Amino acid sequence: MAVDNVITSSDVGFDGNSYTTAVSNDTLTNEDFLKLMLEEMKMQDPTEPMDSDKLLTDTMNMSSIQTNEDLSKGMAALAASNASSSLASAANMIGHLVEDGSIGDDGNPKSYRVDSAESKDGELYLNVSAYEKTVDGLKDSETNELIIYDSDGYVYDGEEKNEDVRVALDSDGRFTFNEDGSLKLLDSDGEIITDEDITSKYVYAGSSAIYSDTQDLIAMSNVTKIQ
Repeated sequence: MAVDNVITSSDVGFDGNSYTTAVSNDTLTNEDFLKLMLEEMKMQDPTEPMDSDKLLTDTMNMSSIQTNEDLSKGMAALAASNASSSLASAANMIGHLVEDGSIGDDGNPKSYRVDSAESKDGELYLNVSAYEKTVDGLKDSETNELIIYDSDGYVYDGEEKNEDVRVALDSDGRFTFNEDGSLKLLDSDGEIITDEDITSKYVYAGSSAIYSDTQDLIAMSNVTKIQ
């Protein structure tokens, strides 16, 4: 019988005959073990047969070792696959808003924009920027350029503050609108402007969310909501 990749160690006895002192093979399979066992049974001394219980125990041990090794490799491969899949799923959250259950100073749940995802010590983390506020944009319908306005709503024509026109703002600094959906503009006396030349000039240009310049790191497992 020939078994591949088997390394044997031998020595010479007092009678001048060579005998095997050790057999090793890091890649012995169950089939190799059975071949060795059968060969050993063929070469055994008939007057001192091998213990059948010991043979059965050795066979079961070898099978158990092989099974455990296969299971360990399978689990390692599964863990690596799951980690890769989880990271890919986390990467799909980039650009979305998430919450982690924490409450802001205003009493509302804090939300964050996901900027990137990473894996650390087997745990998934999200690099996030905290949401601060939403601001509305104002533009000149004639030039299509954005117009600056201050915290009181007064608009600026270039660098000059226009004391006669301001946007009506709510308590959060957001634009308010008339019943017909047009932007509510006020004059210096706080009265609603109805002059079409003015109301058609200053128009709503959409809104933008403002996020913190610094990043936070939150565990993926702590995410309670995804938007």
